[in-house]
Amino acid sequence: MEPLVLSFGVLLGYLQQRIECIQDPRQPSNGTRYRLGDAILAAFSVFFMQCESFLEHQRQMQSRRGKDNAQTLFGLEQMPSAPQIRNLLDQIAAPQLFGVFERVYRALQQGGYLKPFQCLGGHLLVTLDGTQYFSSQKLGCERCSTRTHKNGRVTYFHSAILPVIVAPTQTQVIALAPEFIRPQAGSDKQDCELEAAKRWLQAHAKQFAHQPVTLLGDDLYSHQPLCQQSLELGMNFIFTALPDSHPALYERLHVLDVLGAIESLDIRQDQRGTSTRYRYRYTNLVPIRDAPPALLVNWCELTVSDERTGQVLYHNAFITHHRLNDDTVAHVVAAGRSRWKTENENHNVLKTQGYHLEHNFGHGQQHLAACLLTLNLLAFLFHTVLQLADPAYQQIRQQRGPRRGFFQDILSLTKYLLFENWQHLIDFMLADSDPVIIPNSS
Repeated sequence: MEPLVLSFGVLLGYLQQRIECIQDPRQPSNGTRYRLGDAILAAFSVFFMQCESFLEHQRQMQSRRGKDNAQTLFGLEQMPSAPQIRNLLDQIAAPQLFGVFERVYRALQQGGYLKPFQCLGGHLLVTLDGTQYFSSQKLGCERCSTRTHKNGRVTYFHSAILPVIVAPTQTQVIALAPEFIRPQAGSDKQDCELEAAKRWLQAHAKQFAHQPVTLLGDDLYSHQPLCQQSLELGMNFIFTALPDSHPALYERLHVLDVLGAIESLDIRQDQRGTSTRYRYRYTNLVPIRDAPPALLVNWCELTVSDERTGQVLYHNAFITHHRLNDDTVAHVVAAGRSRWKTENENHNVLKTQGYHLEHNFGHGQQHLAACLLTLNLLAFLFHTVLQLADPAYQQIRQQRGPRRGFFQDILSLTKYLLFENWQHLIDFMLADSDPVIIPNSS
């Protein structure tokens, strides 16, 4: 059986189906001109095409030809103005779009596309990490977090946890539904990344009911409440654990080290005239804290050094519930180290490679900032899935080379030429032939 091809048409269908389930917040009126779906798809098209001017180019094409690529590629019936889009999206709670992330995940799983991401005996690695996506000393809303400076000025900001599936051997990361860090009803305390992570686990654990998952996170996450919650929800974990934040754990490790109870494994790798030493140290079943009842965790450490000079190239330590021995410790550490991909392949791409995550596309008074972030993440997810599961998309990306050149090409083409659908656009780029232009219907 051939694998399921997750084309752009299929993915867009998932988004359109989800949109149909969202109740229009506006009161019924004869003056209602634009569909709610048009506003959502219009905003999504800007993120997917990575161009704020995409809709303006299509308005110009509409005036010339009576039809445009926003209609044919993204399914818009009419194109709202930018203020109209912002006003409509400000009324849409972002979690109403989260079902698209889960639908895409299920499709990837059913198509076998997640198998290359599995490690540690079939586990998927899901890394949790927060990032800020809006900041201002002038604009704020009731969903903003705040930071008061020494001079009395207040910064209003939005941040969120952006979970992704990673793997040591994969360059892509697969975006999952976010969790927003924002004031919570009934709480006087400011929300934080750790509490948001707990909410995300509670909300999305069922999605992975039939798939072993190991959570990855930095030192912020490596404390008993979150570790315990992960295990209770059927998930394992590999979290960074530093001495400064885990004094009781490291006091116990020091005692074990003096007693000779810390296992070690040395591996040397020779490559291109250099020799690198990987020194693993590990032990099992140590209490994570002093206060009872203390969760027993397994601890491991890796020091990478230049064999010739002795210079330390890398050092880190982790706690986990995976059993550690000479056969497993290197694999567990490799999985833990892949957490960096959430910075390089997720946050960095979203901020610097065309998605402009930190750009203020609109703040609003209710849901706008979160809704726009969600649509931006869906655009990022769709491009990732096409790279994994659509042969035509893979081929054109390989031919065109750097991502910047690819997006420049599709923007130039859609600015001047009209295409029947996304596949028509990709086929045209591959075929090097004249496109069949849809006749003017006006």
